[in-house]
Amino acid sequence: MSRLLLLINPSSRSGADYYEKIHKSLVTKGYRIVDTEDELKNSSFSDLIIKYKDQIDFIVVGGGDGSVNSVLEELVKVKKPLLVIPLGTANNLARTLKIPSNLDDNLNLITKNNIQKLDLGVVNGKYFVNVAGMGLSARVNQAAQSNLKKKLGVFAFIFTAFTKAKSMKPFTVKIKLDGKTHKARSWQVSVCNGKHYGSGLIISKEATLEDGKLHCLSTEIKKWWHGFFLIPAVIRGQYGPNQDATLLSGDQIIIETKRPMKIDLDGDIKTETPAQFHVERGVLSVLTP
Repeated sequence: MSRLLLLINPSSRSGADYYEKIHKSLVTKGYRIVDTEDELKNSSFSDLIIKYKDQIDFIVVGGGDGSVNSVLEELVKVKKPLLVIPLGTANNLARTLKIPSNLDDNLNLITKNNIQKLDLGVVNGKYFVNVAGMGLSARVNQAAQSNLKKKLGVFAFIFTAFTKAKSMKPFTVKIKLDGKTHKARSWQVSVCNGKHYGSGLIISKEATLEDGKLHCLSTEIKKWWHGFFLIPAVIRGQYGPNQDATLLSGDQIIIETKRPMKIDLDGDIKTETPAQFHVERGVLSVLTP
C-alpha cells in the first residue's frame, strides 16, 4: 500500500474545494494518506515534506506552478516522486508534461508509476521548473491580486499586464552566453527551463524539461503596444528575423542590468539581478502519463 503526503494549497484557485474530494478519492483507491489537514494551517509544505520524508512513498502537490516551486529544494533533497494536481492559474508544468486535469485520470498516474526525471533551472542558488522572468512579468506577478486570479484565471494576468505595460519603460540588459554578450533595451526577459511559460506561451518548439538547456527570450519592442504584434510568435514559439525579440539558448547564462531588478521564479519574486543561471540535470522525479 503506497503512502502519500497530500499537500493542497488552500489559497490556490481550486484548492479549498478540492482537498476533501482528493483525499476521499485516494483513500477509495487504497492509498494511505499522511493526515496533515490540520498541520497545513500552520506549517509550510516544505516543513511537512521534511517531517514525513521517511514515512511516505510519493508526494502529491495540488496547486499551481508556484506551489510546486515552493517545494523544489525539498523534493530534490528527499528524492520522492511528485504527483502534480493542476489546480492553479497557469499550470505550465502540467501543460508541458501533459498531466491530466481530470481527477481520476490524474490519480491513476500513481498506479502507472511512470517516473520522469526532469531538469531544474537554478538562478542565484534558487530553483525554478518553468521560468524566471524580469521586467513586465515581475510587475504583473507582484500586482495580480489572488482574488482576481481566482475569478478570472489567466485573464487576471492579461488584464494586469495591459495596465502595467502602459506605465513601464524598457530597461538596459546584458545577457552573457557562450562567451558572447547580447546588449539590448528590453521590456521583458524570460529564461525558461521547459517549453511553456506565462499563460501557456511557448518559448521554443524544441524546448523540453530534459534537454539540459535554458532558453532566454528578450522582448525588444520599441513601444509597449508593439507587443500585440508579437502575440502570434510567442504563442507558436517561433520568431522571425524581423521581429523585435531575441532568443538565446545554453546551459549557463549571466544577466546584468544597470540597477537591481526583481526576478520572479514560476510566478513568485525570489531573487534579483545580477543573475547567474545554470541547469541541474534530472534532479526532479515526476509522475507523468
